[in-house]
Amino acid sequence: MAKKQPQPANDIEIIAVKDLRLDALNPRLPTTVARTQEAMIDYLATTTSIEDLMSAIAENGYFPGEPLIAVKRDNEDLYDVVEGNRRLTAVILLNDPSRCSKPSTRMRELSDSVGDFDELPVVVRATRQEVLPYLGFRHITGVKQWEPLAKARYLKQLFDMTNTTAVPGDRYAEVANAIGSRRDHVKRNLDALAVYEVIEQQDFFEIDELGEESIKFSILSTALADENIASFVGSAVWDAAEQEYLPTNPIVDADALDVHKVRKLAEWCFKKDEKGKTVLGESRNLRQLAAVVSTSKALEALQNGASLEYSYRMTKGVDAEFLELLYEAEATVRRAVSMIASVDYAPEAVDVARTIFKNVRLIGTQLADKKPKDSEDEF
Repeated sequence: MAKKQPQPANDIEIIAVKDLRLDALNPRLPTTVARTQEAMIDYLATTTSIEDLMSAIAENGYFPGEPLIAVKRDNEDLYDVVEGNRRLTAVILLNDPSRCSKPSTRMRELSDSVGDFDELPVVVRATRQEVLPYLGFRHITGVKQWEPLAKARYLKQLFDMTNTTAVPGDRYAEVANAIGSRRDHVKRNLDALAVYEVIEQQDFFEIDELGEESIKFSILSTALADENIASFVGSAVWDAAEQEYLPTNPIVDADALDVHKVRKLAEWCFKKDEKGKTVLGESRNLRQLAAVVSTSKALEALQNGASLEYSYRMTKGVDAEFLELLYEAEATVRRAVSMIASVDYAPEAVDVARTIFKNVRLIGTQLADKKPKDSEDEF
């Protein structure tokens, strides 16, 4: 059965498959994968639903409306595919399943059902810089978004191509403008990537089950968005000119970070106890952690084995949270009062109301006990 061959359109070129290469700088590839064609093919063949894609291409041909995007190598008739590595892998395996070290029976059957794909539609660009903004629209802010760690690695590539003599804020803005994002989003991801790379360099601090493919990078990026946590690990300092916290070294250098404190952050966020729980617990508790690391007494307690909840009670942050809870409770009670005329008597509602009343009196009594002697406030 002859395969449907793509037809050229606009700036699309038709290039021989034998001249196309998978991208060694692909942000989605783990650092543990060797940057050889064989290793990259193996990784994509075993970690993605490559057989389904092979089946679709075998059945329908290669859709010319989804051209690969590639950069021609200097002084070589070879092209590095910057966008479309999974599609290229599917075609390579349809042509020759043995390119994968352990081809499945289905791969061989799909390959036997069709002839070779000799050529593919490709949009060729002169430099990687021309392609990266497109990847940003597609995979960072677009509908086919990458995983958080891959996004951060991509942003790092884009950041490294900006004017290195410019102030960090301008460089963040340049990257953000290129992909239709925000400067603070770029900064947060680069901060988190710097911390992640220290964790990776330290073999994930030997935390059980923690690795590149299991770590929740989004927790790091959310954590590093808080200036207190960023300052704690050494990834941010106050910049008076920019009037914001900025990374100490946005080019990513382990020496700019406090490895001991990065270890503590990693353990709090990812190390599980015998019950499978971390010190942090849920990501929403990062606000509590930020308050703790910025309060010496609370931080000492946490480092000595106290729970995050207990340590948080030693910070000023608990005062603000307590007041916020009181306001929320007041709003809820006011809403219930507005409905009382419309509801029927229910013993359960009476019991709940009495419990609320008792708790409110308890709060009032304990607050009164804390009242300064010269205060005229009464409950």
